[in-house]
Amino acid sequence: MQPSDSRNSTSARRPPSSMSTRPSSSASTRPSSSASLRPSSSASVRPSSSASSVRPSSGSSRPMSRATQRPTSKMPNRSATKQTLRLLPFYQDLVAQITSLTAETDPENFRVSVEFVSKNLDPTARPALSSDMDTIRKQIGGYVQKSRILSDDTFADALEHAYKRLEVRMSQLSNKLDETINASRFASHMQLLLLLSAPPKKSSLGFADEYMEHVRNPTPPTPGLNWKDILAEEPFEGQHWQGAYGLPPGSTVEHWESESEGSTPSLSALDDLDDLDDTISSLSSDDRLASPPSSPPLPPPAIERRDAARAAPEANLSHRDIVDALQARQYWRDEWKMDVSTERPLNVEDVSTFGPAFKRALGDNRGLRVDSIVRERYIHEHDAVREILMGLQGRRNLMISWTNIGDEPYSFIPATDAPAVLHLTRSALTSILKSFAHTATVIEQLRKFVSAIFTTSLHGRSQSVTPSVRLVRNQYRNTRTLEAFAESVDCQLRRFDSWCADREEHMCKAQAGIGPPLVVSFLSLEVAARNEFSDTFVVVRELLLQISQIATRSSDVLREFWTLPDLPQRISPSSLTATLLDSLLLKVIEYASMGDTVTARNLMSVFSDTAEPLWRMIGKWVGDGMPVHDLSGPDDSQLPIIDDEFFVEDNELPLLDPDFWSDGFVLRDAQNGQGEGDVTAAVPLFLRHGAAHILSAGKAVGLLRALGLDTVFERSCTNWPPFRSLLADGNPYDRVGGSTTSSISMSIDDFSRIVYDELIPSCKVAKERLTDVLVDDCHLWQHLTAMEDLLLMRRGDAVSNLIDVIFTRMDSPQPWTDFHFLNNAFRDIVEQGRTPWVDPSLVRISHRGKDKNIGRTVRAIEGLLIEYAVPFPLTYIFGSRTMQVYSSIFVFVLQIRRAKNALERILVRGALGNMPHSGDDLKVFYAMRSKLSWFVNALLNFVSTNVLHTQITAFHTAFRGVKSLDDMILLHTEHLGKLEGRCLLQPNTSALHRAVISILDMCLHFSDCFVAFAGDTTHDISRQSLLHMRRHRSKRQRRQRKNVIGFSQSLVPADPDSSSESEPDDDSTEVPETSFSLNVTATIDFAEESFHERLDKMSGELDALVRFIRRGVESLAGGTTEAAPAFGIFAFALEDWDR
Repeated sequence: MQPSDSRNSTSARRPPSSMSTRPSSSASTRPSSSASLRPSSSASVRPSSSASSVRPSSGSSRPMSRATQRPTSKMPNRSATKQTLRLLPFYQDLVAQITSLTAETDPENFRVSVEFVSKNLDPTARPALSSDMDTIRKQIGGYVQKSRILSDDTFADALEHAYKRLEVRMSQLSNKLDETINASRFASHMQLLLLLSAPPKKSSLGFADEYMEHVRNPTPPTPGLNWKDILAEEPFEGQHWQGAYGLPPGSTVEHWESESEGSTPSLSALDDLDDLDDTISSLSSDDRLASPPSSPPLPPPAIERRDAARAAPEANLSHRDIVDALQARQYWRDEWKMDVSTERPLNVEDVSTFGPAFKRALGDNRGLRVDSIVRERYIHEHDAVREILMGLQGRRNLMISWTNIGDEPYSFIPATDAPAVLHLTRSALTSILKSFAHTATVIEQLRKFVSAIFTTSLHGRSQSVTPSVRLVRNQYRNTRTLEAFAESVDCQLRRFDSWCADREEHMCKAQAGIGPPLVVSFLSLEVAARNEFSDTFVVVRELLLQISQIATRSSDVLREFWTLPDLPQRISPSSLTATLLDSLLLKVIEYASMGDTVTARNLMSVFSDTAEPLWRMIGKWVGDGMPVHDLSGPDDSQLPIIDDEFFVEDNELPLLDPDFWSDGFVLRDAQNGQGEGDVTAAVPLFLRHGAAHILSAGKAVGLLRALGLDTVFERSCTNWPPFRSLLADGNPYDRVGGSTTSSISMSIDDFSRIVYDELIPSCKVAKERLTDVLVDDCHLWQHLTAMEDLLLMRRGDAVSNLIDVIFTRMDSPQPWTDFHFLNNAFRDIVEQGRTPWVDPSLVRISHRGKDKNIGRTVRAIEGLLIEYAVPFPLTYIFGSRTMQVYSSIFVFVLQIRRAKNALERILVRGALGNMPHSGDDLKVFYAMRSKLSWFVNALLNFVSTNVLHTQITAFHTAFRGVKSLDDMILLHTEHLGKLEGRCLLQPNTSALHRAVISILDMCLHFSDCFVAFAGDTTHDISRQSLLHMRRHRSKRQRRQRKNVIGFSQSLVPADPDSSSESEPDDDSTEVPETSFSLNVTATIDFAEESFHERLDKMSGELDALVRFIRRGVESLAGGTTEAAPAFGIFAFALEDWDR
């Protein structure tokens, strides 16, 4: 069989209903597609193969359509066509309602849309769309699951509950749910609703909340009304109807139960104004006593009631007079007219004629009568003032109206149909109304800001179901300070509304003749408002404009500042808090200095309320201390978190970290526009002087609590005084409603002093308590003394023994940097002492530098490190950086003593008997040794006496008077800095330090030269060897002491032909280079260079180095630093070099 035949046969077997409802890209443009909407008779006469006969021949090569492979419909063709025709009007209505398309406006698109709806909704054309209740239940379950994934649990619960309720109702009804929905078609109806449904919006979520609230708390049914309840509610006794129904007083009606006409008349005499008008008109007619001929005769009681009503018309007319009097005062009605004529001519003695006369004059000058076209409405000035008072409160009124469009949107403007005032022209009234409109605009914009802040705060607090406390805190868009500011502004606004209401009340009382007379005018209202509030709201609005621009970092001013809670804030909460408080305080000072005490008083009230949250945070910080991890357990889930707007920042360092005290909690810094940090930007101005003390006190209290000790701090967050009471004594503008007339303006320093004086006593108690714990319980002085005895060599005998052991090891072939050797030697020296001065288990000596030749340079000692383990919390004072500084000072002194040891071991006199040289040759060595020894001894004496001893004594004196841990750390750091600077260990004295090290290396080099020249004639000068030596000095030694050589004198005669360029430059700032320092590992050989030349070169280099050091020390001595006197002593000692 050919493919074309197969396609034709398949098309012939396909029912017309499936072909008529199949949409395709080509069917939308073919005219024959409209056959799907024609009756079945027209479709039945067409041959089934005609569809294939009209197609081009190329169509035979196209692959078979999916429609040719679909199973035939089980419903007959005729019934399918009837179903389509029956639903056709509904399809057309559905398309017209959803797409707004009609057959008249756009027939083609309307037809295509109807076909699309017919294809998707016709159950005979698409049997796959037919659904049962199980499918609907699964789809509803999918929507419920999706809502729970999107955290819309309330919407999911509402959907699930509504569907279950619908299923229960279906089970109770057998056939129909209502008049139009059959139970058998319920699944199709649900399928249609689900297809037409849209994702849930905010309104849907709100309705779900209301629905579930109604489910959880159903309203009780209203009890029905019955006669029993009516009779039991108010039992009437006696003739209580006396005087009712218009009867004269004292008259009664007996047997009213049987004579009633079936309805009880109203007890109100003014039941209906229309009936009252009819009654009055009937009473005024001549034949009011005659009954209509068609009316039946009334019973005697009814006749009596009617006659009584006609006999007393004055009672009804009095009520109407009251209503007329009330309507006469309703000036806001269109038909209301003044009791004064507006057609009177201009009278200079009557100001009420000025406005209408001026209006008529303008109309006459322009050639037409303006009042004849648009009649001007006039009201009294006190009524206009009342309308303005209502407008100032943000309510509807006749004079000013709110607009959201125009040149000045979101503002009040004079109403276009505002009534005029008799004594003012239209332009003058408009000018006055603009002034009040500006005030109303400022106040209304502030109301919008307050409402936005409150709405955002309530929305943020409603999202408190997250597991992480920090995540919940970060969801708040507003800071507590900003909320307090909004609340304070709201208090001022409510005070303004109350003032307006009181003003209106006084006007009404004065108009009714109650109380003293009152003058009501536009001017009096403006003056009274300015006397009570002045520029308070204008200043607050300007401040919010500045805050909004700073918070968003926008170059343009944000006019709609009430949208600040919804905008992304580009500064930290602490910076926003500080900026807000600083701006308020500066405004208070500015207006107080200008003499505007009203504005200053109101702004001070706002400032005190705004600063209250931050003040409470300070009380909690000082009272409870810093939040620290519990040392007894790892659980810190209940650890309090510092608020982001507090000016103290938590860097989340562990408590045992040596840098915790200095870096764990610090003052926040704020990033400015250039990306640079400003530490004081996050601290308000009035807290600048006390911020450091607050930080220190909170850390001290927290550390005491972590150690399990009593804080001895009486004031906590519960009894922390409010900020307003703090400023009450020091600020004359804080007494709202008071009668102060003081003109003294307080500066920022005055406010800072008030806060400082309040905080310092509490902070001082906490810091002193921690200091006592460190000194008494942690034995601070004991550990400090042990460290100084070892690292600064104040324990002379024990440290000297340790140095001798180390030097002996250096001179031996064995490595002296061995860890076990150094620590065992120290332990042995300490144990040999008579009194224990240090715990050896707390000391660890190691060498971490490069393995240099100790016999050639003293730089090999630079890697030596001594660590002293102090107990917690003394590690905050003596940290790793402290130990490095102490070790560097120890190494420097050890280098000096190493050079001194190398010079003292040279025995020049002992070489005379072993060497064939004459004594004059050895005098050269003796002179060089004397030069080196002089400088080394002068340097060691300066470091030991004028640096270490003097500075340690001054440090101990100052350290005993310190009352806080922060001051201890600061003072100790300054102490180490002074020691480093005077020992030439800081970067600014690195050149002098290199020159000193070069001289010390020269001492070692000279010792090697002497050994190479005279052999090993050194002797042991350690303390152990000196114990068995006896001191002896002969006359020959005394004579030799007089034979000395000057230090600046050359060892060999100078060459007269030598160039002057070889002389050292006294003004050079570079460290002179030494010949031996170029190769410290080379051996000494006098074959190429004689010892005289070597020593002469060494002497010249030594002289250049000493002169360089002297110039540098003199420069330091001439400075203005605290170390200048100490360097002056050293410079004075170096002056003997040329003598």
